[in-house]
Amino acid sequence: MGENKAAAQPPGQADAATAARTNADARAKVLGWARRTIDLIPTSWLITGAGAVLLATTAAFGGLATAPADPVPEVAVGDTYVGSGLEITVVDVELWDETGNSAIYPDEEKGEKVLVVAVDVVNTFEKPRSATSSPLNQGSVDAIRIVGLDETPSLSHRDDGESSGMLQPDVPARLLLAWRVGADDFHDGDVVSLTLPDTTHRVGDNVLRGEDLWEDLRVGATLTATVEKAAAS
Repeated sequence: MGENKAAAQPPGQADAATAARTNADARAKVLGWARRTIDLIPTSWLITGAGAVLLATTAAFGGLATAPADPVPEVAVGDTYVGSGLEITVVDVELWDETGNSAIYPDEEKGEKVLVVAVDVVNTFEKPRSATSSPLNQGSVDAIRIVGLDETPSLSHRDDGESSGMLQPDVPARLLLAWRVGADDFHDGDVVSLTLPDTTHRVGDNVLRGEDLWEDLRVGATLTATVEKAAAS
């Protein structure tokens, strides 16, 4: 008669099966605990935590990117730039040996010269406005600068040398901005860079109620020009 015997597993396979069942039971317990824990956490905490993880990850890759600033436009001699309530057209840049109509008096013994920028200007605002800047009238004509010269230029009319005074609305004026410079500071053919102003207009309140204010002075455009030596008069 044959014997009825249960098939026996080799010892190695039995140990592996037991270990697998033990690991599965452990994973099930951990997952169950995790689900119960998450259910107890307020949703707002989860959102905040996710945001913290996002910020930490972003910081690891250089931080949050900022929107790039708009580049400052560049204009050319003869182009009309509109900014700070003015239309400004740079006509030329000249080097003079004498005063001319510039209201600048160079020292001849030191060999000083006058660097002059001629500009056509139109006040596009509805009211008269001074061509000279002030704390309440920033960014007017004398806010034009040649890079490297920090002094405020003198202002005069090109045709008669009179003070620039007020700019009437929509009335064009050709003005001279002039700086006294050293004998070797600038030469015929030099290339210079200019900055043209821009500001923000607002109407004042409180003690300045009703006043037209031009403020927040900044560079609105840049320009490159070639210095020309003026012919002797």
